Amino acid sequence: MEIKKLQELLSFLSINSPTKIQELCFNPILKGKCVIGLSPTGTGKTLAFVLPMLLNIEDEKRLTQCLILTPTRELGAQIFQVISQAMEKIPEFKSKNIILRTLFGGIPKANQAEEIAKNPHIIVGTPGRVLDLLQNNNMNVKNLKLFALDEADIMVGMGFSEQILSIHEYLKSELQTVLFSATRNEKCLSIENSLFGKNEPLFLNAYENKENEKKDCLQISHQFVKCSLNDRFQTLVSLINEIKNTDDGQVIIFCHTKENVADLAKTLQNSGYHAEPLTGDLGTVERSTVMRHFKSGHLKYLVATNIAARGIDVIKLSAVVHYDIPYTAEDYTHKSGRTGRGDASSGISISICYEKNTSYYLSLMKQLGIDPKEKTLEKKFANNKKMNSEVIKFEKIYLNRGKQDKIRPGDILGAFIKDLKFEKEDIGGIFIFNHFSHIEINQSKKKSILNKSFSIKNLAVKIKEVLN
Repeated sequence: MEIKKLQELLSFLSINSPTKIQELCFNPILKGKCVIGLSPTGTGKTLAFVLPMLLNIEDEKRLTQCLILTPTRELGAQIFQVISQAMEKIPEFKSKNIILRTLFGGIPKANQAEEIAKNPHIIVGTPGRVLDLLQNNNMNVKNLKLFALDEADIMVGMGFSEQILSIHEYLKSELQTVLFSATRNEKCLSIENSLFGKNEPLFLNAYENKENEKKDCLQISHQFVKCSLNDRFQTLVSLINEIKNTDDGQVIIFCHTKENVADLAKTLQNSGYHAEPLTGDLGTVERSTVMRHFKSGHLKYLVATNIAARGIDVIKLSAVVHYDIPYTAEDYTHKSGRTGRGDASSGISISICYEKNTSYYLSLMKQLGIDPKEKTLEKKFANNKKMNSEVIKFEKIYLNRGKQDKIRPGDILGAFIKDLKFEKEDIGGIFIFNHFSHIEINQSKKKSILNKSFSIKNLAVKIKEVLN
């Protein structure tokens, strides 16, 4: 009976059948059981607890009933979107008056405290900001019915264990707790013991066996390419040029540190590639803009740290490239899991290896039970200069219209092609802010349109240089 109910709810979201983790978790969570859910990245873990959670919300009681912790703002925003879509599209939830709020860093605490004082039914937040508001008595969790931790392994890996346990001290002991993760290690086990205590959780494993857990998604093709350390960037260029000619050509490139991310993104931009960095240093608006453009396909190359990219959910991502080899098996699993998601038929995870780390990479693959294929690049480095010279170099321009004018990326793209005689390839990212927009255009065409006036949606538009 419960599975039929799950299928009915999913049908309103245009999902034909539940995933294994959703089937396993729906009934126990609906009945108030504590759960530890283990499932590969991209298998719908969020809906596994969101749907029964929404069914159990008593909307007539204006009390905070559910608290969801997530490691990053990006993942929190993704969870917020999943919940919002369910409340909008599923009639049973649409008829409820459920209030949902988020608690992330980068937003004034006073504003958040004011919203939380109104006792929203559901709060989605990052550990640091949630704990901050609890310690300042801005948050009432006495009536909490559900405590959910999504991507628990990542939260633990980011060093949030102490904050999570401190939050837990504010909660009542007899509380339904659900924890979801793609991997499970000793650090996770330690925090599980503290969180659940006497509340014996159900361990629900959606991996068919241990080998599948290590491989994450079986449809992913694992490849590596050897080069010298000095040729690493040239190798990356050859890889993305090859990928560019297949599928949609979108790629996430992983580096260990935010400094490496910034440097690599800048080098790619200077070489004519439409790339942007994604790190924790970006402001909330800028990070959201970068992610939105990558998900929409306007941005082709995203250079990121592992944590920053956890909120990215692109169904047909062509490939992920490990510019730096991941430190651990869990790290590799999470990063590679960005590709081959959902209904995608395939995904590619490519590692760039040089002399000193090739043996380490092969050892990591052996640990994961993966037999990677060595990739031979067809294009030689001697041709890279020529290849780069053929790539369009983009430069940002300023346009004096934005969101308040109800301008959309498609409106800008259409006007540039029709009125300014641009080709589609001459336009890169389109970044729309409240009162203005930034557009990346072919550098060679910039002078011809500067200070030129034309119209978009019958609104007069002016173009200027972006002042750095």
